[in-house]
Amino acid sequence: MTHLGMSKRLAIALACLSALFVSACGGGTDSSDDLVDALAAVIQEEYEEDSGGLTLTDGQIRCMAGEMVAGLDDDVTDELLAGNTLDDPPPGAELVLVDAMFTCDTVTQIMIDEMVAEGATQEEAECFANGFDEDILKAMLTSEMTGEDPSPEDEEAMTAALFEVVTTCGITD
Repeated sequence: MTHLGMSKRLAIALACLSALFVSACGGGTDSSDDLVDALAAVIQEEYEEDSGGLTLTDGQIRCMAGEMVAGLDDDVTDELLAGNTLDDPPPGAELVLVDAMFTCDTVTQIMIDEMVAEGATQEEAECFANGFDEDILKAMLTSEMTGEDPSPEDEEAMTAALFEVVTTCGITD
């Protein structure tokens, strides 16, 4: 696999991550536990419809729902649960989603599953997804989910990390 091929796969994986978790919002109630339950159910439903072989556990989904409820104010949570902002989440919601994915240990697994679904071998996907440090992954995912270009320093670090991972993993076609 070529450097360009892996870049495309990474872009697809990141786009799928953002699409899955931005679209996983719709439904709602009042108490925090009820909000977590409602959001977890919606994420699970969307996840089952859109996952294409992803393997998040119920605990990871519930963790993400809890992190999202804790990180978003009530108005934003209600707006997301109502399904009014599926394609255009409120400012700041993307960052809460990114933090939730890292807090709940879902990013690497989602990347692996998406890459395998796109044709990478399990070994390639695991090497690739595990080859980035958390700061680089966070910068890539934040840029993808917010639509903002990374800083020149972050972009340089991402490019260097991508080159190193492709080289380390022996990805050649």
